[in-house]
Amino acid sequence: MRIEKWYLDSVAPEGSGMIGYAARLAWGPCSIRCAETLRWRADGQPAETRFTLGGSQPRETADGVTWRCRALEAEGQWRREGAPLATVTLVEEPRGRIDWTCLCPAAQVAVRVGGESQDGFGYVERLAMTLPPARLPIRQLRWGRFLADSQNLLWIEWRGAADRRWCFHNGRPVHVSMSDPRALAWEGHRLRLEAGFTLRSGRVLNTALQAAGGLRWLLPRAIRNLEETKWCCAGVLTDRDGREHSGWAIHEIVHFR
Repeated sequence: MRIEKWYLDSVAPEGSGMIGYAARLAWGPCSIRCAETLRWRADGQPAETRFTLGGSQPRETADGVTWRCRALEAEGQWRREGAPLATVTLVEEPRGRIDWTCLCPAAQVAVRVGGESQDGFGYVERLAMTLPPARLPIRQLRWGRFLADSQNLLWIEWRGAADRRWCFHNGRPVHVSMSDPRALAWEGHRLRLEAGFTLRSGRVLNTALQAAGGLRWLLPRAIRNLEETKWCCAGVLTDRDGREHSGWAIHEIVHFR
């Protein structure tokens, strides 16, 4: 099995935003493609999810990434600010590996979803996995990204058979203290996140995959049983000189059952 999953997001200055997913699952000569959008407004109304089988994969360009999915009435352009991060191998063992690439740690974004246009600040990553989902050495995943003018922070934390953590500040690896999920600290910097609002919470079989109908049961059990809670929130990053940078974060906790 090979799984390739793209994640793309954008948050407007007032806090409305969207997340796009595009995935391809291959078993030998057979493959399935699917795509999804999660869209929300800053007024606190429930986020809207749309899902489709098929759909095109995002495409890398000289200055970022573009994506167009006709079935979801979604298209967007992510113009990268700063260099992409080098691919990181998160797991490598005889039965497979997981490679993670952050193509746009920070990007100026213009998207159009469901006939509505939005300009914002966003992020793009791609995950390529040949390790069977049932072999994932994870019990819990904490992931997040914060973007502000001239500042960005990305964090990935795994808890399981071997606890691992990867964090990048403005493209540079850093060691981040994460004892409080809403207060992160590193090398004279601090990030304080507000409570924000929940974008989605529950078992992905009944949330992200609900629109897939009976086809969702074809996915590996390890994927169907994931439980996630995803937030969007405002935050303030204080740099080593005491200057404050206001921006938006998207972060999540995922439990592997």
